[in-house]
Amino acid sequence: MSAMSNYLESGLIGHIFRGSSYTAPSTIYVGLVGTYNSGSLESGLFTHEITGASYARVSGGPDSSLWNAYTVSTEGTANTNALTFPSATNNWGYVSGVFIADGSGTSDNILLYGSLTTPKNVTNGDTFSFAAGDLDIFFR
Repeated sequence: MSAMSNYLESGLIGHIFRGSSYTAPSTIYVGLVGTYNSGSLESGLFTHEITGASYARVSGGPDSSLWNAYTVSTEGTANTNALTFPSATNNWGYVSGVFIADGSGTSDNILLYGSLTTPKNVTNGDTFSFAAGDLDIFFR
């Protein structure tokens, strides 16, 4: 993942520097976007999220068994198990980005987002998945 959303940045800065309360999400979801637009994602807009054809966000914890522990050598975390989306029942088109949100709906908040190294064309019958260790999250 390459960036935090404005929502998460504001929450963490308020929490750390102003003593505001920030509550970690009880569930996080991994979602996919067709057209990667960092400005939209940073602003918390789900404008380019894949829709229809059996697409649904995938639950990703929080759970220490689902994400490896931060260490000085890894400087981040990655998924410990595959994150597998439902099989497409029609063409989704190219998936070019990923985000993590605090819910499964469009009224929820994007927390983190990033572009895929290589966009993937998802067609009818395909199953999009991040293999274990393939969804890396770093704060730099």
